[in-house]
Amino acid sequence: MSVESRVAELLRRLELGTLIEPPRPVRGGLLHKLYRAVTEEGAYAVKALNPEIMARPHALDNMRNSERAAAAFSSLVPAIAALELNGARVHELAGRYYTVYRWADGQSIFPPEITAAHCAAIGDILGRMHRAHLTAEGISPERPSMPDFDWAGTLRQAKSVGPERAWLMRFEAALDDLNAWSAATRAAMGGLSDAPVISHRDLDPKNVLWHGMEPMVIDWEAAGYVDPRLELLEVILYWADDARGGLTRSLFAALTTAYARHFPLDSSWAAVLQAGRAGTLAWLAYNLRRAMGHVSQDAGEILLGESQVLETLDALYAYDSKIATLKMWL
Repeated sequence: MSVESRVAELLRRLELGTLIEPPRPVRGGLLHKLYRAVTEEGAYAVKALNPEIMARPHALDNMRNSERAAAAFSSLVPAIAALELNGARVHELAGRYYTVYRWADGQSIFPPEITAAHCAAIGDILGRMHRAHLTAEGISPERPSMPDFDWAGTLRQAKSVGPERAWLMRFEAALDDLNAWSAATRAAMGGLSDAPVISHRDLDPKNVLWHGMEPMVIDWEAAGYVDPRLELLEVILYWADDARGGLTRSLFAALTTAYARHFPLDSSWAAVLQAGRAGTLAWLAYNLRRAMGHVSQDAGEILLGESQVLETLDALYAYDSKIATLKMWL
């Protein structure tokens, strides 16, 4: 069944009308595929969820729970949640899963176009979410932890896949640093908060659409409990980025000032700064599997994995140079 046929059948089943033009792929997603679909009832964003992700244990429950969280947050912040249709927010068709949203006109803003006004808006949203201490059905607190990444074993697997590529040589050169970062990050996780909050957990520029200066927060599938300081740190790194490997003090100040109006800025940052690599290390591990074809044999997915390995290694080295600055500013 073609993408057009699947989207058409999904919208028909959900009583959202008949397509009046072919569904159009929308660029931007790094895990799932998004399509713009227009029927006589209106315009919709249809997200085709990654089959490999959805095959994991608990993935379907996690997706349902995260969309419940988005819906709950929508009364507090400009959150775009999946439509609840026929009593569900995640829908199955021919063994694949989908979420459907009202189409929202807007575009993401990236460094160096990000301004202090953008950062103030994001700081305000993050502070409101953390202050809410929201609870959501199906989402339970859990102690922060990090997998024991076997970087050397992954390297051996990668070398057996085929001829060396730029991403593989770069990965091999970084092996000692990856082992050191992983050990430091794992040790630091024990110093994280015993009072986590439910939040978005992936509030980077690609997951915020702007209509003028009005933000709309999308892609809530990572929503769950998080140490608020750790999420604030990640958001600072995304939004105060100067596009040259450093941070901009004025953007940092705008974001943290707006955040602090709703939630206190803690003074103990040593463990948080070390633990700040956890998400990036996990993303690297996933994209190494992607680049080796272990996620999908699709050529586009493999190429995306290769490019993300290189970008993620760049991000890890850049983070090393930012820790001292962040410790001083925070």
